[in-house]
Amino acid sequence: MKKQSFIYLLMSIVIGISLSCSSDDDNNINSEQYLNASVNGSEFLSDENMAPLGFKRILTPSGRINLQAKAISAEGNIIEIFIDNYVGAGKYYFGKDIYSQSWVSYQSPLRTEAWRIHPGEALNLQSNFIEISSITDNFLEGKIGCRELISGLPDNFGEMDGEFRLFLFE
Repeated sequence: MKKQSFIYLLMSIVIGISLSCSSDDDNNINSEQYLNASVNGSEFLSDENMAPLGFKRILTPSGRINLQAKAISAEGNIIEIFIDNYVGAGKYYFGKDIYSQSWVSYQSPLRTEAWRIHPGEALNLQSNFIEISSITDNFLEGKIGCRELISGLPDNFGEMDGEFRLFLFE
């Protein structure tokens, strides 16, 4: 009798675990805040349930406003964005000129992979950008597109395409 009770208990635990697993196998994120991207063909999915998300404002001594965001995926991958001299909706280019300090980076700690565009590194000034298309209720929405992410290896380039909806912290 004890053996039969143990088997029933074990079966109920297995059934309970399988029923409690979510059916989010299609990687859709249903959240108010998110940053989704494809980096060199690998999907990056992050929302507010994985880590705190949002752009934080940085007021410089000269009175300019910079924005910075960091998103972490369930796999531990990291995308960071820095927008120099934020003035509202529009396109912000990475490496636009020597005065622009905007940058983007992607890190995959498990694969020891890092890709970035730091100030002055972009080769094609029109294809490396972040576009803020909408600002509503302190949420910034838009796209990110980079064709020339640079790895640690010389002449090794990658690309990133994505979209976001992130809260703008005061």
